[in-house]
Amino acid sequence: MSLTEGVRNQILSSLIATLGAMVMGTILGWTSPANALLSIEVKFLISVDDFKSFSSIFGIGAVFGALPAGKISAIIGRRYSMVLFEISIIIGWIFLTMANALWMLMIGRILHGIGVGALCTVIPSYVAEISQPHIRGTLGTIFQVYVVIGILYSFVVGSIVEYVTLNILCGIWTVLHAILTFFIPESPYFLMCKNKDEKANESMTKLRDGNATDIASELTMIKTEIELQTANQDTFMKVMANKTNCKSLLIGIGCMFFQQTSGINAIIFYMSYIFDEIGSSITTNTSVIAVGIVQLVMTFVAMTIVDKAGRRILLIISAAVMSLSFFGLGLYLDQSNKLVPKDSILSWLPLILIALYISAFSLGFGPIPWVVMGEIFSNEVKPFGTSLATAINWILVFAVTFLTLVVKDSIGLSGLFWIYSLFCLLGAIFVWYIVPETKNKSLSEIQLKLSGNNNLQPLTSDVY
Repeated sequence: MSLTEGVRNQILSSLIATLGAMVMGTILGWTSPANALLSIEVKFLISVDDFKSFSSIFGIGAVFGALPAGKISAIIGRRYSMVLFEISIIIGWIFLTMANALWMLMIGRILHGIGVGALCTVIPSYVAEISQPHIRGTLGTIFQVYVVIGILYSFVVGSIVEYVTLNILCGIWTVLHAILTFFIPESPYFLMCKNKDEKANESMTKLRDGNATDIASELTMIKTEIELQTANQDTFMKVMANKTNCKSLLIGIGCMFFQQTSGINAIIFYMSYIFDEIGSSITTNTSVIAVGIVQLVMTFVAMTIVDKAGRRILLIISAAVMSLSFFGLGLYLDQSNKLVPKDSILSWLPLILIALYISAFSLGFGPIPWVVMGEIFSNEVKPFGTSLATAINWILVFAVTFLTLVVKDSIGLSGLFWIYSLFCLLGAIFVWYIVPETKNKSLSEIQLKLSGNNNLQPLTSDVY
């Protein structure tokens, strides 16, 4: 089936906006090759503790970037917010490239964190606001696809070039995204919030197919909801007094919470360590690249089926399979010395279980929480909700990564895997009881469903 001009423009705008996730991926993947290159190429002493400090401080910077990002994007717009925070990342690359002391590395990583944390807040909202319901999920998963591509890109490039060249080849994506952002339309939703009706109409005309009457009807519907929400807009505490708003915040934060407590960053960051503990002969480079390829393939699969299967069912399947994978890993490690000879075919079971875990994560809890965050919040909650959910995500990235080895030393690797298995199981239960299906629903329909109005009259597929 051929794509209409409006759908093509939505796809192109989403691909450009979500290029910020490619930037995020290059920064996340940068750490591994950069640590090795810095120890060889820099002219000042960097200790092991220094490496840990400037690597982990990125997560703290991301928290401080995420918290104000929702409010800033509500004031200056989604596009200009992306450009503003890309400038922070560009300055960060300059500090990292010109570093002649540890403090310059620290500032560079903090600036990267601020920019990435903010982009994670702004981009999903923009994509949700410009997309029609029947393709919104697919476009939303582009975010995670770009992240995985960026991680692979940094790791591969970092294995063949020097430190300064690595920074330039990573930083060029930041510049490209900042420039291309000027060529995409601003969110019609934001423009209507600012009473720029004529510009909203121009933007919507680029993003939709249909006559002027259809576009006017959609804009009127957006305007009506904005006016209703604006009339009720107040302080954060008063906004949260609304049960619907509380539920949307619970869903957004809950999805991000279980995304990180599923243990994904522990697996990615400590892959070589885990393989050494298991007794695998696979090299670090091979394992990381293999995991990245599995992530990429399965995220593409998620992108193709999320608007057909639905968000809710994919999240439940993802959490259940991850839980079983971690339980199997823990059981294997607990019993392997007794039951599994090193030359047995069963010695490959941990690698299979890790691949299964990565596949399940990439299918559900990797991309879909970003999709849900972009569509679950009403206009009055969005500045608070997107910022809080993203900030909590990055706090948990830091906490889970930091605590993984501490917990492992206390209860062993098998015990650590069983804890992650429990969190994944709790994630499945959370989605089953709390998270509604948002497939093929407009943003206004989602708010009605959250409020308990289950007798919805279907709106046209063109409603935002």
